[in-house]
Amino acid sequence: MTPWIFYLFLFTGALLSSLVTTPVAGHLALRLGCVDRPGGRKIHARNIPYFGGVAIFAGFMAVFLVTAIKFPDLLNMKEKAVTGFLCGGTLVLFTGLVDDFRSLRPRWKLGGQILAGISLAWAGVRIEFLTNPLGGNFHLGPVPGGIVTVLWVVAMVNAMNLIDGLDGLASGVALIGSLTLFAVAGHRGDLTGMVLTAVLAGSCLGFLRYNFFPARIFLGDAGSMFLGFVLSVVGIEGLQKGATMMALMIPLAALGVPVLDTLMAVIRRSKVKKNIFSADGEHLHHRLVRLGIREKKVVLLIYFFCIHLGLTAFVLTLIPSEYTLMMLALIAMGILFALKTLGFVEEKLAVRLRRSEQVAMVDRETGLPSFQYMSRRVIDEIRRCDRYGDHSFALLLFDLKGLQSRLSAFSDPEERRRCFQRIARFFEENVRATDVVSYMGGESFVVMTPEEGEGMSYLIERLQTIFDNTLAQEGTHPMTLKVRVVEYPGNGGIVQDLLRDAVEVA
Repeated sequence: MTPWIFYLFLFTGALLSSLVTTPVAGHLALRLGCVDRPGGRKIHARNIPYFGGVAIFAGFMAVFLVTAIKFPDLLNMKEKAVTGFLCGGTLVLFTGLVDDFRSLRPRWKLGGQILAGISLAWAGVRIEFLTNPLGGNFHLGPVPGGIVTVLWVVAMVNAMNLIDGLDGLASGVALIGSLTLFAVAGHRGDLTGMVLTAVLAGSCLGFLRYNFFPARIFLGDAGSMFLGFVLSVVGIEGLQKGATMMALMIPLAALGVPVLDTLMAVIRRSKVKKNIFSADGEHLHHRLVRLGIREKKVVLLIYFFCIHLGLTAFVLTLIPSEYTLMMLALIAMGILFALKTLGFVEEKLAVRLRRSEQVAMVDRETGLPSFQYMSRRVIDEIRRCDRYGDHSFALLLFDLKGLQSRLSAFSDPEERRRCFQRIARFFEENVRATDVVSYMGGESFVVMTPEEGEGMSYLIERLQTIFDNTLAQEGTHPMTLKVRVVEYPGNGGIVQDLLRDAVEVA
């Protein structure tokens, strides 16, 4: 068998290539204006480039092409198959780039994915048979096999695309999935799968250096779709190398988190007769964030799920085939139980939030929760922190110097009220869903946030940047934004000092 050191060289080469190409791609994206701009509920305070997909594609293809040219026997792919793979990968990358620049309509995006699948089927990289659990194989002709191949590619591409919602999530999931599939391919002696997954894992790890929280570059649709495309090819190659039911089940198990998240999204949107390709805020990572878990911890938690499923997928390759269905049924039951538990927790959380909203007092001038309501939330958070020990939060006390001068410039009370509410909405629209904003009186606002460390610094930086670019210089009376941070537990964690600091500013 080929020495394992060869695959280590492939992994290292892709890692180094990605480390080099990622900053170059980020700089290029900034120059071309292909960036994700701050605003709304986005956590970043400055333009973040979208060309992560270009970086991963370049790093991956550099090593893959060298392998295909110098070591064709080790790659074990026919020349036509290599051509189909290159065409398909380029198609999904191009489709994703256009979407990152211009926001493609879902049908055009789907069209690009279908063409990528067709290029594979044309090149002979297709699903030609499926195992009959009762014995034997279902042999597919070129056309049915091509259709199944296209459906498989589209499913995997969208699975990775839809899970790309937090810093480092999609690239980390792809890294774990590719390492799992590398182990499976090594166990089977699948040389093509080993090459593809070793190179993909190295590319993802190098990119993750810049993409993990807080991200300096985003995958964009181009990157997430390309990751899904490569992983779909690994699954097809595994099926061609072994005519077993497990050949197709292994990638599904290894990538269980994005696959199930996509399946749930399709079911959820179909129930309400919504376009299945439209966006919503109900993906697994969104729901975990709504439970109050910080983004970085959500990503690490999903990594843990993926590692668990990856180990399970590898174990499935070791057990006798007659136990396959039983194991898959047990895995499915466990996943369904976990999803049910998550839904139950969310329902309890929603009830608590509704009760809080019922007792909340709203400030008539701003439309924000009153400071009295904020005080209640502060006390609730202190109790939660004291109960669980590992939780913390902060109060960000913002002083808008010049606010009263700007408001006094309006002789019409209605215009003054609209100006004041617009300033209040600036805070409400540019913080996270888990943050609470309140007007404290005078020229002061307060934001209560669970963020800490870098996350809190980026929140403050984002608010400061957007404020300077929008509200600061409007009208004839400029304003400046000053912030003071009160953290809990902080120095000694004295509740009375924290509340006194907050009330003094009011």
